[in-house]
Amino acid sequence: MKGFLGCDIGTTGTKTMLFDENNNVLGRGYQGYGLFTPFEGAYEQNPEDWYSSLKQSIKEAVKNTDVEIKALSLSAQGGSFFLADVVDEKIVPLTNALTWMDARAGAEYLELVDEISPDEVYDIVGWKLGKGSAIARLRWLKKHDSANFDKAKLVLSTSDYVYYKLTGKSVIDYSSAAMMGMFSVKGLKYDSHLVELAKITQDKLPKLVATGEYLGEILPDVAKDLGLSEGVKVYAGAHDQYAASLGSNYFSKNDLLISTGTTWVIFGNSETPVFNQHYLSSGVHPRGNYGVIKSAVSSGTVMEWTKKLIGEEFSVIDKEAAARPVDKGLMVYPFISGGGGWHGKGELNYSVKGAKMMHDKFDLARATMEGVAFEIKYLIDLYRKSGVIDDKIIVAGGAARSEIWMQILASVLDKEVYISNQADRCCFGAFSIAKKEYTQQDFVKFEFDGRVVKPDKSVVEIYKEKYENYNKNLN
Repeated sequence: MKGFLGCDIGTTGTKTMLFDENNNVLGRGYQGYGLFTPFEGAYEQNPEDWYSSLKQSIKEAVKNTDVEIKALSLSAQGGSFFLADVVDEKIVPLTNALTWMDARAGAEYLELVDEISPDEVYDIVGWKLGKGSAIARLRWLKKHDSANFDKAKLVLSTSDYVYYKLTGKSVIDYSSAAMMGMFSVKGLKYDSHLVELAKITQDKLPKLVATGEYLGEILPDVAKDLGLSEGVKVYAGAHDQYAASLGSNYFSKNDLLISTGTTWVIFGNSETPVFNQHYLSSGVHPRGNYGVIKSAVSSGTVMEWTKKLIGEEFSVIDKEAAARPVDKGLMVYPFISGGGGWHGKGELNYSVKGAKMMHDKFDLARATMEGVAFEIKYLIDLYRKSGVIDDKIIVAGGAARSEIWMQILASVLDKEVYISNQADRCCFGAFSIAKKEYTQQDFVKFEFDGRVVKPDKSVVEIYKEKYENYNKNLN
């Protein structure tokens, strides 16, 4: 029997899943890794952990099977990168990886906006320029680590590094390249001016390829190191949100996927790239159309913070919050992580409005869930205004396990939400890419494996009124 591997190299670890040719899951593996914060605003990883975690997760996934593994593909975090030298055709990291969360380059961002407007960058790459942009962080490295910056032969993000380790080729797929902020979504090439602003040359960037492009077989010595037979084919994968959308291929391509983690990310589809005043981020989708991304930055963080604040486990919080009625006067604005995704006028981080002596910590917890749901409604409304269709709304990730939170979300949206029971949609998507290219068939159509949560009609109108009141402080 033929087997395929779908691997997801995420922010905190790597997951690998082994599938057979009939789309059944035969094995799973996971290996976590650390995050370093050497100073305020800096978030780093050891890039060698990306490969070592992949190795351990593959070995765990395949240990109890004798299927003949034919191909693999990757899903990966985007926007994390490091400077590398190449010695005897081997990658030698010169720096830790600056992850996508890294926000050290505030001064460099301010320098950049004197040279190019954030809107101009957005019109090229689909992402607004910010202090976390790769261009700004590269300029920071040139200023603060000039010796390694000048020595570097390559600038590699997560998937590119692993592909180099596996095949000896330096490549990056279109969806991952967009996260590096120098790729023209419309032109499907690096933008020379943005590369110049990053203070590098284009020869230091990986070759651009489409998702699904055949990269070759895993190198024999690497296959042995991974515990695989020789001859396993490698196909270019996709950024994790794009892979998750392929792994959530239940209904139609006009569905919205909400991935709930530290940040909740909304992913939609469009036949053409979406560039407008709402700053939705468009990228080339493996299906040939465009993926459209927008994040509710503090959505997961704020609930983790609330859990610590009130000193209860999520199971207790869910039970008690579900017993609380909707309080139209109690508002939580969930922007806990710095700016946190704040999109109104003036300044407002995390705040509580309308709290009274009668409220307790579980009232606060419910209002926090409602605040996140209001933010998701706000963003979905932007999708609708931009012509992005939401036939069905699929929710995956940790927060999807909360019955009350999903009930609140469905009621605020006044729409059914489809809750996936499978948290590893990125691995499913990477597998779908590998199988499609190896068999020359279409992407896998998965069976929906979850539950449907319907709006509570008794509170829909109350939430409409509360949402309007919530927005008064945003304008």
